[in-house]
Amino acid sequence: MNSVRIFSFLILIIFFMVTPVKAKDMILKEPPQSLSKYYPPKSKEPKWIKQMHKMSTHFGGIFVNLKEKDFENVDKHADKLVEEYQKTSEMVPEWEDYFDIKAAEEFAIAAKTHDIAKAGKASGKLGKTCGKCHAEQEVAVWTKFHWPSFHKIKVTDPISEKEMAFDDYMSKVSSSFKGVTVNFGEGQYNRSAKALKTFKSQFMELKSTCSKCHTTNDVKRFYVGKEADTAFTALANELNSEKPNPRKFWENIGLLGKTGCKHCHLTHRTYSFIQKTWKQVKE
Repeated sequence: MNSVRIFSFLILIIFFMVTPVKAKDMILKEPPQSLSKYYPPKSKEPKWIKQMHKMSTHFGGIFVNLKEKDFENVDKHADKLVEEYQKTSEMVPEWEDYFDIKAAEEFAIAAKTHDIAKAGKASGKLGKTCGKCHAEQEVAVWTKFHWPSFHKIKVTDPISEKEMAFDDYMSKVSSSFKGVTVNFGEGQYNRSAKALKTFKSQFMELKSTCSKCHTTNDVKRFYVGKEADTAFTALANELNSEKPNPRKFWENIGLLGKTGCKHCHLTHRTYSFIQKTWKQVKE
């Protein structure tokens, strides 16, 4: 087996050692309060994730430089990894059991032999400490600190002109949508057309809401863009025709649901559910 294949094989093993996330290990408990001081607004920058990147860089740097036979930088990365690992282990007291300083030191010693096979073998114990923390905490940390909370967003309903919480507004949008589909299914096309105007107004108002986070032109209208405009126009045409075509009506309802509602929910809703659950537990 040549050196390239050996290196590739070791990296593959290391990857699975460092990130052994399994269903039975997954935990979604809210992260400890002590972690909050390493993220905005308490910190000007996300210090915790920066520590993760530092350790990852030094860990990967060891193997990159071993492959390139740059042993001077291997030694530098080995020393820095132990230093940053030690520093990180002291940042969140509740998580001290995730760290094994001895494993980090043993890995550094193995790396300094400049034998890639020895380094790969010694990395296993260290990788398991990282993997255990990732399996139990990574999703929760990303949910709390890296994903914007919808529960802080206020929306002005274009129909009532009242400001309301985002969840309450989405309930109104859902009710308007049902007014369109239920009335159409009953053959009440005039009522469905009236409900469509309300639904469109509330749905397209989300453009301004999405723009609070999605600031670029392409992303602003990702869920409420050209396809949504086309679907609303087609729906209005059907409902105002002498004999609406059910197939065309439901096709365009499906287009709105797929390109707008579903895509947004797939992207945002799971995180929102978790955040809401944590909030309810506190209350």
